[in-house]
Parts: sequence; structure tokens; C-alpha cells
Amino acid sequence: MNNSKGKTEKPEKPAEIDPLEAVFDQLEKKLEALAARLKAAHEENAKLRAAAAGANADRDRMKAELTEAKAAAGRHGEAAAAVRKYELEREEIRARIERLIGSLEASEGSAGARKP
Repeated sequence: MNNSKGKTEKPEKPAEIDPLEAVFDQLEKKLEALAARLKAAHEENAKLRAAAAGANADRDRMKAELTEAKAAAGRHGEAAAAVRKYELEREEIRARIERLIGSLEASEGSAGARKP
């Protein structure tokens, strides 16, 4: 009797094992190829995620720059409006001064005409 503790040994059939061995070899090769493709996909995914993070950072930076540019444009618009206002006031003051000068010159001319 055998020391295999109740297990009976079956005789191996080499003719049946060879086709199964070939099938298992093919399955193993396919699994290795799939594992390699999965690893490549994970690496590509990591690269794309890093690129996306960089793109998001660029987008956020550009968004901040746009907000700042809009604010500066608003300040510029306010400054331009103030400049226009001051230019109009200056023109009004210039017109008033010219009228006063004209009045003074007219009064001097009429006063000089009375003296002779």
C-alpha cells in the first residue's frame, strides 16, 4: 500500500496533457499580454492625469489673469471717465475765463474811450 493517505494515484495520460498544456500556455501568454496592456494603460492614465492637472493649473492661472485684466479695465474705464469729466470741467472753466477776459477788455476799452 501507498503512503498517500487514501489518495489513489491516477496514471498520467501524456496525450491528454499535451493539448491542455498548450491551451494553458496560450492562456498564460494572453494573460501576460493583457497584464502588459493594463500596465501600459495605467501609465498612460497617470500621464494624462498629470497633463490634466497641469492644464487645470494653467486654466486657473489664466482665469485669475482674466479677472485681474477685467478689474484693471474697469479701473481704466473709471479713470478714463474721470479724465473726460475733468476735461469738460476745464473747457467750461476756460470758456468762463475767456468771457471774463473779454468782459474786462471790453470794460477797459469803454473806460479808455470815456477819458478823452
